[in-house]
Amino acid sequence: MDHVPPLPRSGRLWKTKADFFRSFRNAANDSSSSNDSTITPLFDPSLLRMEATEPDLADLNAALSALVDVFPDVQPEVFREMLVSVGPDSRLQVVTEHLLQKKAKWVQGRYRIPTKAQTQARSETVKLRKGRRERMRDGLPVPSGPDLEHEDLFRSESYKKAVKHVLYLEFRNLSHSIIKGVLAEQNFSYTLARPVLQQVASKSWRISLSSFWPKRSTSSIADGHPFITWQPTGDAVGQATPALRRTGDEDLDRELYDLFVGPIVSRQKQDRMIADFREASRINEAEAENAEALFDCECCYTSVPFEKIACCDDGCHFLCLDCIRRTVNEALYGQGWSRTADLKRATVRCFAPAAEECTGCMPGELVKRALTQGSDNEDAWHDFQARITTDVLLQCHLPLQRCPFCSYAEIDQVPPARLRHPMAVWRHITTKANPAVQIIFTSFLTLLSIFTLPLIILSLALSLLIPLIPPLRTPFTNSLARIHRARRGFRFHCQSPTCAQVSCTRCTAAWRDPHICFESEKSSLRHAIEASATAAVKRTCPKCMLSFVKASGCNKLVCNCGYTMCYICRQEITSKEGYGHFCQHFRPAGGRCGECERCDLYGDEDEEKAIRTAARKAEELWREKEGGKGKVGGEQEVAKAMVDALVGREGKEWYDVYLDAMLDAVIA
Repeated sequence: MDHVPPLPRSGRLWKTKADFFRSFRNAANDSSSSNDSTITPLFDPSLLRMEATEPDLADLNAALSALVDVFPDVQPEVFREMLVSVGPDSRLQVVTEHLLQKKAKWVQGRYRIPTKAQTQARSETVKLRKGRRERMRDGLPVPSGPDLEHEDLFRSESYKKAVKHVLYLEFRNLSHSIIKGVLAEQNFSYTLARPVLQQVASKSWRISLSSFWPKRSTSSIADGHPFITWQPTGDAVGQATPALRRTGDEDLDRELYDLFVGPIVSRQKQDRMIADFREASRINEAEAENAEALFDCECCYTSVPFEKIACCDDGCHFLCLDCIRRTVNEALYGQGWSRTADLKRATVRCFAPAAEECTGCMPGELVKRALTQGSDNEDAWHDFQARITTDVLLQCHLPLQRCPFCSYAEIDQVPPARLRHPMAVWRHITTKANPAVQIIFTSFLTLLSIFTLPLIILSLALSLLIPLIPPLRTPFTNSLARIHRARRGFRFHCQSPTCAQVSCTRCTAAWRDPHICFESEKSSLRHAIEASATAAVKRTCPKCMLSFVKASGCNKLVCNCGYTMCYICRQEITSKEGYGHFCQHFRPAGGRCGECERCDLYGDEDEEKAIRTAARKAEELWREKEGGKGKVGGEQEVAKAMVDALVGREGKEWYDVYLDAMLDAVIA
């Protein structure tokens, strides 16, 4: 056995109990500090939003919103510069006074006229956001107009600090000075600055060098973002859900979530719902087949379960939802609308082939389920409702005011006339009427004091005769309509939740303050001449309002709706009259018939002469409205001339001005 020498006696490793536990405490502290530096809390959109801690920020944004309402033609950038340059005391009043006195000096040409680049940038931003239908479906507010967008508001210091930190990490190949310059140009908006920085980064020499090395292709705009993390889910192998790391500012967190995470989460949710629906449908069909509980469709003869079958309300004919969906799509985007849609009940007619003239219809709930079930697209259902609404409005023959951007319409009916109080009439005449009307009204009062009884009898007689005699009733009716339109104004706000656009009732263009009707057309006379020339040669079906021009063939024209008319005289040709409407005499030398005055079957009118006549009349009307000048003159006269030339409204009589003034003073 070997001899083991004794180990040297070492000193004591710790003196007290505290020295013994010190090493364990240091290790725990190091571990906790390292975990805190690597773990970042995630943003939860369901939590309540905290209010801004900067009191001056709310006052600045309130003043900015008020200035945009008062001066809608000026860019918000001008207001931000002026509000920052003045003190907090009465800043809104001071800025308003400066703009009223020296507007051109402060604006310096920065008016709200969107250029193509700005419009394209805004469209790229809107693509990343939710649409109107999605926002309405989710219960979110739908913006009514682009007066003051979120990107135009003042930013807090925490937002500026956070957005710089995010862009520094996202665009590492760009210098900090470039990022700061772009942020200053875009009001520190991440949504507007990111596309600009992407264009700048694509031209950088570092990007050019890195393009030589292959890299993984990104399938989403959120891939590779420094603040987007992907968390695996248990639904499928390899599937992950994006999550947003907090940036330090609530506004920026919400903005990043709406740009990157929100669309992906919504799409994944819709995909899961569609997959679950298909799996549930497969299991349901298998169970129904085992239980022999399938129903046969009378159109495609396919056996489907009870949940996928519909029955008409007359002959109890069974039709599957797939056939209903295909029929509605063909009627909407193809042919067969008149025999498919039932306008009275706003649904689909029964189209069972075995039935003989079935008058039944499919329930509207089942039609909606057929068009929307199993997918997240409701466009077909909305188009079906809009098409039915349009056809019903055409058949009601009521005066309508339509939205030029959707199928929404309102009844444009003049309200019944109500007389004003005598004192209100006198106040209106003395303050708002022109001198000629004041003289006429004063003369009427003088005659009334002298010839009281004859004037009362004359007034009663006119009040009784005007509604009975059309030549007397028409001027008063037209005058009341003009007064109603003038009081209502030309600004039309669409009440459809999916549209909500503001337009002009006179030029049907999008309303943008300050609005000028026919702003693009009035700069040239060519538009009026072309419109008049087109109206001279085209024909319009009075039944379906379809406009067309004959290229060749005979003059008996049959519209798509079944209406038959003569191309020469525009008269309706009945089935009993037929070709008897046209001349039946033989003319060996051609030319006009000397025995009758009927239209020619194959003769064409002189379209070139009609076009020249219409163009000459349009030009004469333009010159007359311009006061006989060859150049474009006053803004109001030009706009009025464009309305009369393009819209085709009839000119006023000499007495219409005085009649409008008198009725405007009397009618409440």
